[in-house]
Amino acid sequence: MEIFAVLKYSFKKFYENLFKLFILGISWFILTALFLFMIFFAVSTGYYLLLPIPLLLLGPLFLTALHGVNQLLEQREFSLKELASFFKKNFWRGVLACIFSIIIYLILLFDLRFFLLQGQQNTWLLAFAFLFGYLLIYFSIYEAYLWGLLVIQPEKSLKDIFKNAVVLSLDNIVFSLVWFLALFLLSFFLFIIGFGLPTAFIGIIGSMILKGNKEMLAKY
Repeated sequence: MEIFAVLKYSFKKFYENLFKLFILGISWFILTALFLFMIFFAVSTGYYLLLPIPLLLLGPLFLTALHGVNQLLEQREFSLKELASFFKKNFWRGVLACIFSIIIYLILLFDLRFFLLQGQQNTWLLAFAFLFGYLLIYFSIYEAYLWGLLVIQPEKSLKDIFKNAVVLSLDNIVFSLVWFLALFLLSFFLFIIGFGLPTAFIGIIGSMILKGNKEMLAKY
């Protein structure tokens, strides 16, 4: 199965580029944690003027980290100058993708919670909760394609990226479901062990996202 090829490739590349991916992962984690703390601080203190800063930077930062992983996978090298150039060139693509993702996740989570609560009194409404649960899973699969394609297809317009992510996620549904399950379980494992998120998340999960996208794109 293709998923085994993706897993084998990702772990192999992670160990081949262990030190560089470690540095990249730690850098991404520290900056991301700082921005998430800024969001928490702004919401908890009511100082909402701080919110635009992390909301503008989280998407481009993750996109740039994925680009760094892709450079290591293809060339076994990356430079700060190249990463800075990519960050600047793709800044608004990362911002728009992040805002889009946040809005859709909030809508799906709100609807899921609403129908779960209402479904305690009405079975028909509970069915809608399962529907939104499925949509939440599908959108997470879509997200893995979206962010991978933003790195792999930098020449494509954002409109084409959104469309291609839909095509890949729906046209390869069996692989997509197994791929998402692997991404979720590995992410959960890295979270549970604590040090896994800063040291291995970008290296392993990033490699799986990029390799999964490339495997599916090769079919077209």
